[in-house]
Amino acid sequence: MYKISLLERLSALEEPLLVAGRSVDRQLRDSIVGHLRKLLNTRAGSVPIDPNYGMPDMSNIAGSFALGTTESLSESIIRQVVRYEKRLLNPKITVEEEKREVITLRFELSGQVASAQEGDDVLQPFAMIIRVNSSGQVFVEPKVDR
Repeated sequence: MYKISLLERLSALEEPLLVAGRSVDRQLRDSIVGHLRKLLNTRAGSVPIDPNYGMPDMSNIAGSFALGTTESLSESIIRQVVRYEKRLLNPKITVEEEKREVITLRFELSGQVASAQEGDDVLQPFAMIIRVNSSGQVFVEPKVDR
């Protein structure tokens, strides 16, 4: 199984500078983050080939950041990750407090990825931060430990 998508592989062949200097593991992690960014910003029912692909409509989420909303949202995120992002193994999600903005939900999605090196079956931890703003837009970025 390829670690990065077909489109990413074709882009790298056509424009080698896109991946120059990035390790294979870094390309894999960037690929996962990019795919999750697309997946979590796609509305369920908008993809004709698979009506389950994507998240429920979150555009009216601003006034409803109650505990039930965050729990159902985190369950939806995990369900989508388990179903459509097979490269992230054993995904877990935790709700975090957002310190920068009041009307933003912040989650930490963590799991493991198999090393991108050929023949290497080592699982490595991988975590990312997911932010959902009041208009329902989802931002995904790799977690940087400080």
